[in-house]
Amino acid sequence: MCHVGWRVIMLETIDAWGVFSLLSIVSGYAAMERGSELIEPRDLIKAIYIADLEHVSAFWNDWEGFERLVNDERLANGHSATYINRILYLVRLELAMRDSPDGFIGLGRPSPKLQTIVATARKLASDRSGVAATPSSRELLFAACSLDPELSESLQKSGLQLAKLADAVKK
Repeated sequence: MCHVGWRVIMLETIDAWGVFSLLSIVSGYAAMERGSELIEPRDLIKAIYIADLEHVSAFWNDWEGFERLVNDERLANGHSATYINRILYLVRLELAMRDSPDGFIGLGRPSPKLQTIVATARKLASDRSGVAATPSSRELLFAACSLDPELSESLQKSGLQLAKLADAVKK
């Protein structure tokens, strides 16, 4: 079994059946690629693009704008990706976890801003369902836009229709 460096308080038992546990791992890997110990909201956005684009692409005028935004992120080597093959990215992550001799791959720790985004998204999901619930990519994306104005502006410039996302999250 492989473990990642996310704090236990960020993941809950209910997350095992949702996309959030995968997003947590991919976010940590994205932070590692940037050379950062802190997992930031932009890493979560990249994780949503890589692991769950299908569930958020409807909120973009053209999802390729989302792709361009993610590809423009600077990596630790100072370069940007020209194209991210989403399946290959997940395979590389799995192989990195398997190559770890003790099954542990430290992928950083969530920043305070990311912790607030996750808590807000978890509350949105739970309020909508009436019971404790794991956040979906939609709730995480909406919470990120609500709590990080600079990121929200970048996402909207990439074509995100925030009002459409807000309506979907409230249903």
